[in-house]
Amino acid sequence: MATTAVTPTTNTITALGAGSGVDVKSLAQSLVDAEKSPRKTLIDTKIKKSESGVSGYAALKYVLNDLKTAFTSLKDQSSFNTLVPRVSQASAISVTTTATASAGSHTVTVTNLAKPQRNISDGAGFASPLSQLNAGAAFSLVLKKGIDPTPTKVFNLGAADVNGAGGTKSTLTLTLKAMNKGDTLTVNGLTMTANKALSASEVGQMFENFSTTSAEVIAAGGISASSQNNTTLANFGTFSGTFAAGYSSGANSSGILTLTSTANNAAEFAAPVATQFANTIAIAASASSPAGIAAAINTANLGVSAQLVSTGNAETPYKIMMTGTSGASNAFTLTSLTTGGAAVTGVNFTSKLQSAEDAALNVNGMAITSSTNRITDAIAGTTLELFSTTNGAANLDFSRDTSSVKTKIQALVTAFNDANSMLTVVSDPKSTVAEYGASLVGNNIVSTVRSQMRAMITTDSTSPSGGLAAFRDLGLSINRSGTLELNAAKLDSAMLTKFDNVVTLLTSNQEKLSATSALPAGAAGEAVKKLTSLLDATGAITSQSTNLTKKITDYQKELTDLDTKMTALLTRYNKQFASMESIVGQSKSLQTSLKSTFEGMMSAYTNK
Repeated sequence: MATTAVTPTTNTITALGAGSGVDVKSLAQSLVDAEKSPRKTLIDTKIKKSESGVSGYAALKYVLNDLKTAFTSLKDQSSFNTLVPRVSQASAISVTTTATASAGSHTVTVTNLAKPQRNISDGAGFASPLSQLNAGAAFSLVLKKGIDPTPTKVFNLGAADVNGAGGTKSTLTLTLKAMNKGDTLTVNGLTMTANKALSASEVGQMFENFSTTSAEVIAAGGISASSQNNTTLANFGTFSGTFAAGYSSGANSSGILTLTSTANNAAEFAAPVATQFANTIAIAASASSPAGIAAAINTANLGVSAQLVSTGNAETPYKIMMTGTSGASNAFTLTSLTTGGAAVTGVNFTSKLQSAEDAALNVNGMAITSSTNRITDAIAGTTLELFSTTNGAANLDFSRDTSSVKTKIQALVTAFNDANSMLTVVSDPKSTVAEYGASLVGNNIVSTVRSQMRAMITTDSTSPSGGLAAFRDLGLSINRSGTLELNAAKLDSAMLTKFDNVVTLLTSNQEKLSATSALPAGAAGEAVKKLTSLLDATGAITSQSTNLTKKITDYQKELTDLDTKMTALLTRYNKQFASMESIVGQSKSLQTSLKSTFEGMMSAYTNK
């Protein structure tokens, strides 16, 4: 804190005009300065030392935060899951990987791409986008999505009994189809309404293992819908009606379901019936034009889109093209319907330009179909984007990107040595580094931090693996001067031959583990825990820095108090010297008067 010289508020002594002849004003100031100076110097020295200590702690926290960042980059399992994919037919397939992907080789053969259905309006076309249709009257469009869910069936009549023996059961084998939300399927009297899009196999699961052989079921006439419906099942579909006694269903096999009669030589039950849910799109009278139809379809947002295209025909160039969603299960039909039940001329879409198809591919010998060209579950942690069919099998190779791990280890070495160098600077009494050099000489925090840093490297991991126990097994060692060194060849060997063990050693296979967690965190994770504790607001470094900051405030108050005290002392000295000068002045005046008197008397006696 800056201080100012203590000066008197008035010049009383000078105003006397007489006195001892001594510069008592300067004398008073000198006396005050002589008392103030050593005390001020002592306080200033304490402030400077404390400020230097605060700078030292700040510098230490800075490099330790860098060290914590370096360890943090190595503490999560996902940090090591970077793969470099190579694809032999990159024009046909692209590959992206996630943290759960594994290194390895795969083969992919693409024989078909997923496609959406495309239909175009029938007839010659329309002269204008605003051509009036249906004589300007309102009408509707009926949209059905997906394939007809009616299953195919094969019935085998069982043999009749011969003299009470030798008969066989009748069977009905159903090849089920996928269903869309709202579609219905009735099998043996039990109707299921799909509550979401279902695959053929899921439909089979809804109807499998219905046994009608028990006395209770026979007495009840079958299995009621109420006994099957529940909250879990409702995610897929809802039953109504009764599964009639007389036939029982077996296990579903990828959408193929076999029902077996209870009695020998039983007759076939009523054929399964399915319906497709229909969406109705209203076309208002004011919008009964090609442009109005396209706008209404797109506004309905039902998974199909419409656009006007020009065929180039001189008289009727405009047609409406419909495009669905890719995948065979997303086929659709679209028909027009007037209030009288007839179709609107030119507003039917039976002309198919492209059928809806699934992507077909073989991954590692396994056949896969997909409604899209984005395949996410064929190879764990991998997404395949299909652009075209392949020329034979494409080879996919996933190799570990060990270079990024090596870069992080090298960054750790740099951060450790920077921190170690800073510890030397702040504790070396001969350091000439400005602000924080020699700022923590003799402070036990330096030895504590240095010891903990060393232990982070040398202590065995909480998760040793595959013969790897500590950072030393990855080529890291501390030399005699305290510098951390990296044996790159040893690190490369460990990552090449024991990569998964390296990950376990450093991370304990944890992900985003809290610094306060009691779970094993691996060598890097445990180091982060220690550094977090050391740098915490309640940690030793912050606590000691806070104490020094408080001391600086106290020292500055001491300087203020010293100034106030010295100002009062100077005032007292000036008053005392003013009184002395007054007395001296009066004495001199009396001396002068007496001298004149004596000189006058002498003159009278001597007549001089």
